[in-house]
Amino acid sequence: MFNELALQIEKHLAEGDDFAIAQVVDRIAPSSGKVGDKAIILETGELIGWIGGGCVRGIVIKEALEVIKTKRYRRVRISPEGGSKETPTYKEYVMSCQSKGTVEIMIEPVIPQPELIVVGKSNIARKLVQLASAADFRVTVMASDADVQMFPSAQRLEDHVDFSTIKKFTNTYIIVTTQGEDDELSVKKALETNAKYVGFVASAKKSDDIKTYLTSAGIPEERINQLRSPVGIDINAKLASEVAISILADVIADFRKANTGYGSRCESEEMETAQEPVNEQFAEDYYINPVCGVPVSKKNPKHVIEYKDEKVYFCCDGCKVSFEKNPEQYMNR
Repeated sequence: MFNELALQIEKHLAEGDDFAIAQVVDRIAPSSGKVGDKAIILETGELIGWIGGGCVRGIVIKEALEVIKTKRYRRVRISPEGGSKETPTYKEYVMSCQSKGTVEIMIEPVIPQPELIVVGKSNIARKLVQLASAADFRVTVMASDADVQMFPSAQRLEDHVDFSTIKKFTNTYIIVTTQGEDDELSVKKALETNAKYVGFVASAKKSDDIKTYLTSAGIPEERINQLRSPVGIDINAKLASEVAISILADVIADFRKANTGYGSRCESEEMETAQEPVNEQFAEDYYINPVCGVPVSKKNPKHVIEYKDEKVYFCCDGCKVSFEKNPEQYMNR
């Protein structure tokens, strides 16, 4: 199981997926989850591994999705007596399963290094790819005639500018450093993606000219205003390597600002939870148990009953029994 889980972690890191790792850190018998049991939870709500069944599984999925969203770790205690203690990094639940054991689970976010897409084959592009690869970025180069000798450290090479092969842009940075070779079209294509960070290496005058072109090409003004050009931190850079350093420093600063909770257990706990729509795949595959409020996989529920022409899914015997005693109490709240 450990080797299989390690392979899954490696796979999702390589694909640039955000996910969470959950591990049982304490236990009072009886409980199916043992100390050291571990699982990963994807943004879709899929759980791979084992940390316990029944309500424990549902609670962990629910909390892991919040951990992925806020990028802050969380320790969860599930016990028969429950509790009301709750902080941004700790939460207590009642163990509704009839086994009545207790488990504590640590859930931590895993945020892959960003993907950097470098458009162009200029000297600055080469230096930037070299530096970004050394900083463990996943690097893609898009440029005509680009080859492995030119960019030996890039993970992927494309001989033309085409963003249609990129699966998602939530953790992707695009730097256009074409320097006179199809500048306008390259920047236009980059802005037509939903990447939050698009930078263009140019002087202030060239940047103004590009923005005029983008307006005439029908790119919305709001999107044009998001273009970072000139790009990079002002360090009075002169050499290509210095310009590349200034760009990468700005990218790293932006990435870390957006992921301030990553890997930190000692930062301030005053962090607002971002309100984001529920993942569509998650909503399709999971049902919120009306008794305990945790997600239940529709593919593998403990119980399913019909109530007023609606299928109601339960994670454990305890929730089903409580529901059957007074269904109106749970379905009408």
